[in-house]
Amino acid sequence: MEEIAIGGAGIAGLLLALALKKQGFHVTVYEQAPRFDDEVGGAIGMYANGLSVIRDISPSLLYKIRKQGRPYILRKWLRHDGTEVAVGQEKFLRPFKSVQEEEELGSIGIRRWRLQKVLLQECLDFGVKVKFGQRVVGIEIKDRVHLKIDGQADVVCDLVFGCDGLKSALRNALFGKDQEPKYTGITCLMGAAPIAKQSKIEGICFPSSQTSKCHACYYPANDEEIIFQIYFPTEEKPETWKPLSPEEGRKECVELAKLMEEEGWASMFTDPLKHANSVLRTGLRARSPIPQWTAPERNPRVFLLGDAAHPPVPYIGQGAMMAIEDVGVLSLLINKLCKPTILSNFDWSRLALVSQLYQELRFPRTTMMLERSMALGQMQLERSTLGSFEVWKKEMEIKLNVLRYGTLPVMFDGAGYDYRDQVNKKIGIAGSSL
Repeated sequence: MEEIAIGGAGIAGLLLALALKKQGFHVTVYEQAPRFDDEVGGAIGMYANGLSVIRDISPSLLYKIRKQGRPYILRKWLRHDGTEVAVGQEKFLRPFKSVQEEEELGSIGIRRWRLQKVLLQECLDFGVKVKFGQRVVGIEIKDRVHLKIDGQADVVCDLVFGCDGLKSALRNALFGKDQEPKYTGITCLMGAAPIAKQSKIEGICFPSSQTSKCHACYYPANDEEIIFQIYFPTEEKPETWKPLSPEEGRKECVELAKLMEEEGWASMFTDPLKHANSVLRTGLRARSPIPQWTAPERNPRVFLLGDAAHPPVPYIGQGAMMAIEDVGVLSLLINKLCKPTILSNFDWSRLALVSQLYQELRFPRTTMMLERSMALGQMQLERSTLGSFEVWKKEMEIKLNVLRYGTLPVMFDGAGYDYRDQVNKKIGIAGSSL
């Protein structure tokens, strides 16, 4: 049985571990954190393109994840005083084949720690080994792959998958330190708060303010919790980008709520700040996806996924979904080309083709979604910083698009992606040229 090592127990690492375990591999995940804690970190949106990957790996896992989140249903663009600009519906993001599929794959918000907790338990239940406190620091490729763990003997394995994030040690070991992500000029203050019974926030909301010169996003993470993300154009201060202590977070959010009230923000947006928890501040940084995601070129034994290959910008809500798509595409390519059944011997002769098709599918896809995300973020920024007439034109454009399409068309390429269809087409094209 082939030995698989995965660096990083984030969303992509755990989901890939589960997919490969179900294909008959022996899988171990190495995570540098000592443990996963509850009530920490931010939240994410999950969309049909990523949820379909999870469904194909395990329908029961998808059910467990959906129970931990809350559907969006609506997508609203508003002014800071609560005035509606346009109201779209999430069901228009993708042409669902049935009511059941819409219920399975409809957009949800979820706290990241809740998602990771479900994924971790699923991996452990299926016999995946997850080792905490194990920091991957390098790699050496010989006849097999030698994974270097800080302070420990090398781990010798057949394949390595780097899911170790934006500051990936595996990426740096393979290709050297590449271009550092550049600050986009936007800092985000985010946190969670209990949903008040009288709350008027429904679905995911995008208020913006010419008065405050900022824009925001609010969305439910489960039936009792709402997430806020407030984006400020500001100078670069990396020393402030960190989780805030409960006292710091409470003080900063209460002061911000008071300022926002003075500037005319509706109570539906300021009230959550008065009861905030899990507050963190982060500067948004971006760079292009790196051009090579596997190594060595002729006999690939190491693959990069998620933020290790393509760091996201959050405006379009597809960062985590791109990582999940990576998992779906790569695990399906391995299944179809190298190990079609759980009892099959692994066909090493086709691994180079897996590498080639993986990169051909994923590089243009993630590049396009990064561009879409930046465009959407720019639109939100302009709604809060341009003059009144220009903002009116932006809002009319949003309104007309939502009236025509049910949502903004820029969102279609995200949720509408069918990874299985794309893999099958790519294999068919590659097969005809072999």
